[in-house]
Amino acid sequence: MQLRARQTQSQDVSGEAFPGEVDAWPGAAMTPKGPHPVLLLGLVLLAGWLARLGQGASHPQFLRQHVDNPKTRARDDRRYCNMMMQRRGMARPCKHTNTFVHAPASQLQDICGRAGRHVTRNLYDSNNRYRITICRLSGGSTRPPCNYRGGSSTRRIRVACIGGLPVHYDRNL
Repeated sequence: MQLRARQTQSQDVSGEAFPGEVDAWPGAAMTPKGPHPVLLLGLVLLAGWLARLGQGASHPQFLRQHVDNPKTRARDDRRYCNMMMQRRGMARPCKHTNTFVHAPASQLQDICGRAGRHVTRNLYDSNNRYRITICRLSGGSTRPPCNYRGGSSTRRIRVACIGGLPVHYDRNL
């Protein structure tokens, strides 16, 4: 199909002519004006990916979810976990597992440097052992009310770092 267009002159309210605008003949295919739809889709996907990358990848979020120093007092680890998971906003929905580290934030930051060993990409293993409490959801439902089991130990840990700061708790070693 051959595209045909005709040259027209448009007039504004004052009656002045604007030569050079193109009107398509009836039935002629037109290309959309403005940004290309595939480009827009790419930008939307990129924005979503960047937003998702930012989720769970911030130092303040790491501190809120994983650092409790000194350890908050509770009668036992079960009560500790139920209280802390609720206080720190990880009980709506119920998070399956979470580890709290009972050390100063500065010591955990050092894992991303001299107090840690680079493993791969942005993961670092701690050289030192830390007091930790592991909270595990009891039962299968992630709907509140959440009920946790807790256990304390002293372990080395692995964290993900960005810009010299821990942003994700990867695992206990």
